[in-house]
Amino acid sequence: MTEPVVRPIRLADVEGFRACADAVVAERRYLAMLNPFSLVQTASFVARNIEVGNPQYVADATGEIVGWCDVRRETIDSYAHVGHLGMGVAAAWRGRGIGERLMRATLAAAQAAGFEKIELSVYATNTRARALYEKAGFALEGTRVRGRKVDDAYEDVHMMGLIFAP
Repeated sequence: MTEPVVRPIRLADVEGFRACADAVVAERRYLAMLNPFSLVQTASFVARNIEVGNPQYVADATGEIVGWCDVRRETIDSYAHVGHLGMGVAAAWRGRGIGERLMRATLAAAQAAGFEKIELSVYATNTRARALYEKAGFALEGTRVRGRKVDDAYEDVHMMGLIFAP
């Protein structure tokens, strides 16, 4: 497998991004969504991020999108200094440092774009992701006990934050 290139997303990536995200959604373990977004919803999400300057990066393995990371700015004025991080990597590509590369590129772009704080949520069973976030400087800010319910099974949701140094 060729090492993927981490780069900003383009509108031309919408179908590939959707396919990658759909595969991670289908696992029902890592993302809040349990059903995939339509192509129109995905295109709107990507176009909006590009339009407003929300950083969104993809891992491109010779034309196949195998991962993504994005930071969406809060839309309420008094919270607009904060962004929410979301990411995913296709199962076959995990464990190769792609998530870390995606996150570091996206966080650098977020800091350059004036974000002051980045927040995220991670499920308690996703210890690998939590370790990655802690390695990047995120700290646990709280836990939503039984915050996620899938197929009658509950899971705690850890809330984490990273404040950029001035």
